[in-house]
Amino acid sequence: MPDRTDREQPARPPPGVPIPLKELRQRAEAQLCAIRDAALVTDNQSNHELRVHQIELELQNEELRRTQEALELSRARYFDLYDLAPVGYLTLSETGIIQQANLAAETLLGLSRAGLVGKPLSQFILPEDQDIHYQHRRALWSTGRTQHYELRLRPSTATPIIWVSLDACLVPETTTDTAHHDWRLIMTDITIRKRDEQKIIDSQARLHLVATLAELAFWEWTPHTNQVIFPLEWQRQMGYDQGALPKNFDDWAELLHPDDREPSLAKLRGFAANRESCEIQYRLRRKDGAYRWLQARPEVIQDANNTYQRILLAQQDITRRKEAELHALRLAQHDPLTGLPTRRLLDQLANQMLVSARRSKRQLAVLFFDLDDFKAVNDMYGHAVGDLLLQAVAQRLLTLFRAEDIVARLGGDEFVAVLSKIDDATDVARTAGKAIATLAPPYTIGQLQLHCAPSLGISLYPQDGETIEQLMQSADLAMYHAKQIRPGHYQFVTAALNEQVMSSATLERQLRQGIAKEEFRVVYQPVLDLKQGCLHGAEALLRWPQHDQEPIPPSTFLPVAESLHLTHEIGLWVIREVCRQHQSWRVAGLPPIPISVNVSTREFLHPHFIQGLCDACRDAGTEPSALVLHLSESTLFDYPDGSADQLAALRALGVKLVIDDFGLGCSSLSKLDQLPLTGLQINQALVRQLHTARGMPAIIDTIIQFGRALGLDVTVVGIESEADQRFFHAMGCDHLQGFRLGKPMTGGAFAEWYRQHPATAPH
Repeated sequence: MPDRTDREQPARPPPGVPIPLKELRQRAEAQLCAIRDAALVTDNQSNHELRVHQIELELQNEELRRTQEALELSRARYFDLYDLAPVGYLTLSETGIIQQANLAAETLLGLSRAGLVGKPLSQFILPEDQDIHYQHRRALWSTGRTQHYELRLRPSTATPIIWVSLDACLVPETTTDTAHHDWRLIMTDITIRKRDEQKIIDSQARLHLVATLAELAFWEWTPHTNQVIFPLEWQRQMGYDQGALPKNFDDWAELLHPDDREPSLAKLRGFAANRESCEIQYRLRRKDGAYRWLQARPEVIQDANNTYQRILLAQQDITRRKEAELHALRLAQHDPLTGLPTRRLLDQLANQMLVSARRSKRQLAVLFFDLDDFKAVNDMYGHAVGDLLLQAVAQRLLTLFRAEDIVARLGGDEFVAVLSKIDDATDVARTAGKAIATLAPPYTIGQLQLHCAPSLGISLYPQDGETIEQLMQSADLAMYHAKQIRPGHYQFVTAALNEQVMSSATLERQLRQGIAKEEFRVVYQPVLDLKQGCLHGAEALLRWPQHDQEPIPPSTFLPVAESLHLTHEIGLWVIREVCRQHQSWRVAGLPPIPISVNVSTREFLHPHFIQGLCDACRDAGTEPSALVLHLSESTLFDYPDGSADQLAALRALGVKLVIDDFGLGCSSLSKLDQLPLTGLQINQALVRQLHTARGMPAIIDTIIQFGRALGLDVTVVGIESEADQRFFHAMGCDHLQGFRLGKPMTGGAFAEWYRQHPATAPH
C-alpha cells in the first residue's frame, strides 16, 4: 500500500524555479508527519512549528543549491561556446580595455589571454586605421546598432600585420549601483582575401600601365544593332571631342583609309560571322585629317548563357612601328646613295608594268645606262667624288621621265629606266636622245668639272623579250654594243643581239645534259670565326665546269634551271654531295663543322624537300644538324603559308636556318623574330659599298645590331681586303667569309687547307 507521504507530496518544480510559500509549508508538514510516524513521538504545538520552520529552511537551501548548480552549468556552457567559437571574440569595457578573449582571438592575434586582457584594443591597431575604429565606436554608442568595419592589426613588432573584419555590438549588464555597458567584437581574419584583392588591384594597374604604354584601347561593336562604343581617352587621342566619333559602325568605316576600308571590313564581318581569330591593320583618320596606323584583334563577348552578344576589339596604335617598317623597307628597296629603287623593287614594279602592257597590248621599253668615264673619275678623284657624281646623275635622270616610269640604280655606274605606254620605237629614240643630251654636260663637283657621258642600250616589249629578265638582258647587251661601237650613244637591240639572247635555249639543252651526266661540282669556302680565331664552317657553292671552255657561272645557269623547274633535282644532288663530303671529312679527322647550302624558293617549297634531305643525311651517316640552309627573303616572306611548316619541321630536325643576302630585300622586320631562324647573312653587295657609300657603315652596323638583338649569328660574305676584315672585326661580327680569308676549294683541297692551318681548329 503506498505511503501517505508519497500520495500527498506535490510534484517538484524545475531547478531554478522558486517554490511558493504555501506549497513549501505543505511539504514541510508532510515530512514532519513522516518523521513523527517513524519515531512514534508526539510533540506539542510549539515544537511542531519549530520543526516545520526548520524543514522549510532545509528545503529552501536545497532549492538554492539546485539553482546554483543550474546557473553554473549554464555559465560553463556559455563560456564553452564563447571560448571555442570559430571566430575571435573580444569583450571590452566602455573605455576600450579588453576584458575577455576567446581561444580563436588568441590564435588570430598570436598572443595569450594574459597578453590581451587589461590592454586597450587601440594598442594593436595600425595608426592609419585608428580613425576608422573610433568612428565606428562612437556610432555604436550613439545608435546602439551593430557596426561592421575592416582594419589592420599588428599585435606585436614580431608579428606580421593582419587584416580583420570586425562586428561590434553592445553587451548590457546591470549592477546594484549603476548601469554600464561592455561591448563585444567579433573578429574574422581576412588577410588572405585582402591579399587576393590587392593582387587583383595590382594586376589591373599593371594591365592599365601596359595598355597605356602599348597605346592600347578597347572598343565594342554590336553587330545586330551596328552600334560602336569608343573609350573617351582614345577619342581625345584621335583629336575628337567626347561623343564626336560616330556611334554607328558604317559611319565609323568612313574614317578608314580608302585603301584599307574594304579588306578591313571584310575581315571584321568575316569574324562576326565565323568567329575565326584574326588580326586587322588599318589606317584611321584623325580629326585633323592625318591618318594613324592601328592594329585590332577582335574577341567575342558572351553573356552568362554563353550567347553571343557583341565584339570587343583590342586596338593598338602601331603608327611608329609602321613608319619604322616603311623606313626599313625603303632602305632595303632603295639605293642608299641615290635614293633610287634597287633591282628588287625594279623587278616588282616592272613586272606590274609588263602585266599592264600585255593586257593593253601596248609596248614597253627598257633603257640600260652605263657611265663611260666613271671608273676614271673614281680612280683619279676617289670614291667620295664618285659618289657625288652618281647622285648628280640620278638627279638628272629623275627629271627625264614621267611619274608612271621607273628609274633604278643596279649598282656601280649602271642605271635602268622602264618606260610604259610606248607607241613606237621613235618615241623611245626621242627619249633616249634627250637622256644622253641631259646626262652628257659636265658636272660641277666642288671645284671640279667632270664629264661622264652615258652609253645606252634599249630593248622593247614584246619583240625583244617576253619577260623583264629577257628585256634587261637584251638591253644590257645592246648597251655594251653601243659602248664598243660608239660610246656616248644609244643602241637598240638588233636581230644579232636577239639571237644572242635566244642562245639561252642552247643553255637549256646543255643544262639537262649536265644534270643527267652529273657534270656539276661542289666547292667549299671557309667561314671563319675571328673572335675565337678558328674555323666556324664552310659554304657549299655549286660549279659547272666545261671541258673546253670557262665554267658556266651559277648566275647564268640557275635562272634557267629555275624556269625549267629543275632546281629541286639539282638542289637535292647538292645536299647529298654535301652530306657525303661531311662524313668523308669526319673520317679523315676533320672536325664536324656545319656546312651551309643555298636553297631556292622552288626547291624549299617542294613537297618532298624535307624527305629528300632526311634521306641524304641517313644514306651518308650525317646528322641533319650538320646542315645550315640559306633561304632568301622572298622565300620567307612572299610564301608565309608554305614556308611556316617547312621551317618548323627543319628546326625540329636540328637544321639551322639563315636568311640569305639580308639587307637587299624587303624583310618584314616586325615578323622576322617570329621565324625560327638561327642566323642572317649580309650580302656582299653591301660590303662592296662599305668604303664608297656614305651611309653604308651605319647601315651594316644597324643590321649587325639588329641580328644580335634577335639572337642571330651574323655572317658577312665578300671579305676581299684587309680593310674589310678590320672593319667587321672591329664591329664584333660573328663570322666572316671571302677571298681574303679563303677561296672556294674542292672537298679534298679544303681538307688539305685545314691541315695547313691548324690555328683554325674549332675551339
